[in-house]
Amino acid sequence: MDTVTHALIGLTLGEMAPKDIKHRHVIGLSFGMLPDITNVILVHPYLGWIAGRTIPFAGGSDFIEFPEILNHWTYHIWLLSHSLLFWAIIFIPLWKRSRGMKLATIAYASHILADIPSHTGAYGLEPFYPIPYIFDGWFDAWLWGPGPIAVSIISTGLVYLVVRKLRLHFLWPSELQSETTL
Repeated sequence: MDTVTHALIGLTLGEMAPKDIKHRHVIGLSFGMLPDITNVILVHPYLGWIAGRTIPFAGGSDFIEFPEILNHWTYHIWLLSHSLLFWAIIFIPLWKRSRGMKLATIAYASHILADIPSHTGAYGLEPFYPIPYIFDGWFDAWLWGPGPIAVSIISTGLVYLVVRKLRLHFLWPSELQSETTL
């Protein structure tokens, strides 16, 4: 799945979070796309360089033409950032620290869970990395062209707008209490 759609899913989670969580939108958006940062700064530039691109940034077809990326350390860092074991080790201990960390934990997990069905074959997600088990998803969103990616971004953006409108009418209990004290 593309990074912008992940960011919008995180933003939607931030919108759904209680309003007293400081910077809830930024937390949701940031942690929703955080696992893909390794892909953007490591995997794509390296694979683009291997592919001989003028601007060293890989396209979807490069992953098919240069499968040796599967054995490169940059790809293994991406697998680690998309591992539920990594998520559990890093985020679960932080869960009780604050409500903002709870939101960050949920947004990060949403990224992994959204990626599980959207990676197939050799590029299927390894949700328990470094335990070698590949979950073979149902489609390859990372191979989509601009049209399907735009549809994904627009539809996720529309979901965010609907949730934003609904949040005007549906409040958390803590928000109801603060309204009655005003």
